[in-house]
Amino acid sequence: MLRAVGPGLATFGFSGLPDPQIELFNSVGTLIAFNNDWSSSPDAAAISTTTAAVGAFILGVGSRDSAVLATLAPGTYTALMSASDARPGVGLIEIYDLSGGSLAQKLSNLSIRAAVGTGEGTLISGLVVGGSAPKRVLIRAAGPSLTQFGVTGALPRPTLSLFSATGAVLAQNSGWSTSADAASIVDAAARVGAFVFGATSADAALILNLPSGAYTAQVTGVAGATGTALLEVYELP
Repeated sequence: MLRAVGPGLATFGFSGLPDPQIELFNSVGTLIAFNNDWSSSPDAAAISTTTAAVGAFILGVGSRDSAVLATLAPGTYTALMSASDARPGVGLIEIYDLSGGSLAQKLSNLSIRAAVGTGEGTLISGLVVGGSAPKRVLIRAAGPSLTQFGVTGALPRPTLSLFSATGAVLAQNSGWSTSADAASIVDAAARVGAFVFGATSADAALILNLPSGAYTAQVTGVAGATGTALLEVYELP
């Protein structure tokens, strides 16, 4: 289940995107799913049931938030959240893995590209680790490295912070190559197929063993800088 939440954020005190829409593309850029206003979708009843089953917060009936249910074959996909009417605002895009305990199915990588600002404009990703054993993950905040892909206005120096469910800072990095884990970060990125960071780039990265629980990764700019960044989370073998 993918959700693009704008108006629903008002419950949490945010001025959300007034009318978001969500599009899902496969690896060759073909649109395979679309929604603008979840409660008018043919899957509305199933979305409500699924929302309750995974413990997601409820979207009001008639709200202009969007959601899709999709069964995806193994591969790479891109979900795009945008304003259907060009009005700006804060947005929350969510993906829930509904495969349950099937060993043949798992969500192994999540990446989010967005404009990084300050305050409500901070780039934030939630991460939930299930099960009873710790999960080893690689989390990266790419800023300057995005220029190799033609991205203009990239965040010049990102700070990556990971918070626990209680709001405690568990780890932080503002320059992966000066980290004590630099060699492990290079090895992990190669194993999961992540693109290479320059040896002295100002991108940020963390390798962590996380017990089951909820976590929040945040990307901000050093000294209040703003720009486009890519926040990535990889499950490590």
